[in-house]
Amino acid sequence: MCDQFLGAENVRKAVDAVGDGDVNATARNSPDRLAAALTLEAEKWSSGDLLYRPYSACRIDIPAESDGAYVIEAKVKWSALTVDSMREPKYAKSWRRVNDQVFVEQEAGQPIVTLLVACGIPGAASEQESELPLQMTLMDPGLGVGQRSSLLSTFARTLVDELACTGDPVVPAQLLR
Repeated sequence: MCDQFLGAENVRKAVDAVGDGDVNATARNSPDRLAAALTLEAEKWSSGDLLYRPYSACRIDIPAESDGAYVIEAKVKWSALTVDSMREPKYAKSWRRVNDQVFVEQEAGQPIVTLLVACGIPGAASEQESELPLQMTLMDPGLGVGQRSSLLSTFARTLVDELACTGDPVVPAQLLR
């Protein structure tokens, strides 16, 4: 089911880049079930809520030559950050604006990238779209920028489509530089 979130070709290329062997891919929910859970949370949201449950959309364990494993994991939750907070100096230093609705943060020296998408949910409070953006995180074993960007972009577009976000956020294929 990880293919449904990240794209079959993207998953294959990422696995090939870091190792081979018996890959263990785990996805507890399908995209539509995950979207249903996120929609329910957004509909119940009110201004001031700050704690949101993270959902692991997909985890891929790839055997390493040593006893360990390489891990690729995609998670999603509603963010405590707001779209407006991305203009504040403390966030503007680390978050890059991709467009009016999409922001990306790549931690220096870390194989983690986070994406915020302004995603309004029909039936939620009117301010939900700007005050409660969707936050997606991709952790990987150090993939190249192109592969990391493809995985995260596909993940984000899959969820934006499943959630039928109002405002039609545009998640470009190339998120990272």
